[in-house]
Amino acid sequence: MGTWRRILARNTDEFCRNTTIHGLKYINNGKLRKSDRLFFGVAMLAVVSMAAYLIQDAFDKWNTTPVIVGIDPELTYITNEPFPAVTICNLNQALASRVATLATDSAAYAMLQVLCRRRVDVQRVREDRANWEEFIMNISQPCQSMVIGCRFGADDYECARMFYPIVTDEGLCCVFNMLQPRFMYKRSASFSQRNMTLPKDYQAVNWHAELGYRRGQYPGSLLYPRPAQGTGESLGLSLTLDVQADAYYCSSSSSIGFKVALHSPNESPNVRETGVLLAPGMETKLRIDPAKIRTENHLRRVHRKYRRCLFRNELKLRWFAHYTQRNCAAECLSKLLLLHCGCVFFYMPRLHRNDSICSVGQRKCVERIRLGTIEAMESCLDECLPSCFDLTFNTITYSTKISHDGFDVTNPNVSLNFTDAYVERSIAVVNMYFKDQTYRASKQTEFIGFSDFLSNVGGLMGLFLGFSFLSIAECVYFALIRPCRTCSELRQQQPTTAAIHARAKGVLGAGNINYISPSKWFQTELARPRGLNYNDNRHPA
Repeated sequence: MGTWRRILARNTDEFCRNTTIHGLKYINNGKLRKSDRLFFGVAMLAVVSMAAYLIQDAFDKWNTTPVIVGIDPELTYITNEPFPAVTICNLNQALASRVATLATDSAAYAMLQVLCRRRVDVQRVREDRANWEEFIMNISQPCQSMVIGCRFGADDYECARMFYPIVTDEGLCCVFNMLQPRFMYKRSASFSQRNMTLPKDYQAVNWHAELGYRRGQYPGSLLYPRPAQGTGESLGLSLTLDVQADAYYCSSSSSIGFKVALHSPNESPNVRETGVLLAPGMETKLRIDPAKIRTENHLRRVHRKYRRCLFRNELKLRWFAHYTQRNCAAECLSKLLLLHCGCVFFYMPRLHRNDSICSVGQRKCVERIRLGTIEAMESCLDECLPSCFDLTFNTITYSTKISHDGFDVTNPNVSLNFTDAYVERSIAVVNMYFKDQTYRASKQTEFIGFSDFLSNVGGLMGLFLGFSFLSIAECVYFALIRPCRTCSELRQQQPTTAAIHARAKGVLGAGNINYISPSKWFQTELARPRGLNYNDNRHPA
């Protein structure tokens, strides 16, 4: 132990005199006064403390703020993206002719009052076992009579085959360009979407914002969801809608007309909260402003808690096949309802096959959870992070009155003869289109990568201490390699104990030299300067 201590002491002294790290040679210099060495020691301590503080700050920034959102330098062409899914709902919840005969004490009548957002006397309801979706489909305006004319990409289409019914929080709606149900849901589709079929030559694809379209996989087919065809009103989606104002029973709002929501094809619509109103007797132009976010793939290595987004395969949903924040929030609300009310509302995801649909009597519980559990929803949103690849559509709306004269000329696909009064009261025209051929997406990338962090640390260490990777090599060499090598060399040069005793006896008998013990000889060799080749006269050759 004593020998090793002396070896390390000698190497430490030589390291301090020769190292590239600033300050150590002054602290170790025995020729300086103690006060001078103390001054450099205090300075060294202060510099090391400052460097450690700044390195800790750089580490926290690298560890907790790894992502920055910037503008993608590459342009995104709208023809490589899908046209938004369009969900249109008539504010009328039921055709007056279809509900005129309902008994006021029946379950169907109570369900109708819930759809109309009116008070319900639960005590008068005789039974409550009806199928909500089937009931809504039977009393609502069908898509064939709601969408009476449509044009997409400068071509006229049979609108009844392009729009299909979907039950939402606004009742029965008609949706265009949403994923086919077999790609949208993990389990069987809802009652309203089971009979969806596409026209001839159309090919349903499993589009996702992270994967996009796989071009060339379906040659000669029209893809569905349909890609955008180009810019301007002529290549957008133009619809002629009939609200059938004379058939109104009740409105979900304070007006007559439609609600329309534009959303990504792979997420469920939120028409009630985010829909835009379309007034009858008006022509409305919806200018679409797409917003897309991409994320560099190497950010998968960063923990989701810090990058604050999820890739498509990082969180599996129970009802929806595709992860989006909106789909996740919808499932989250279903979980809360199952927890507090023991049921889910008719338009919500069914997380389990045996989930029951909330009855009329459970309406208050549903509304209390939907509107009053902000803290619970916040906990769900902490789990439902935004998608790392996401596509949203914002709209700018312009409206003006429809011209009665020549309405049949500008809308040749509408075969019905409408009077001016009917057009003003019941007909709405809406045109949805992109303004520009390209747009710039947002891109999430590393704010401080590992190389940036290493550069920061190296710069701080070099600025304060003159430290580099070679300094690490010096420390390893003088602390480990050189002491071991010195000890090994000394052991090889030390004669064996038996030989020393024999030679010592012979020498002493001759009276020529004093006897030196092996430990004394080892210490003498250790004290000699390294690298010098000389003979010690005390030891015969």
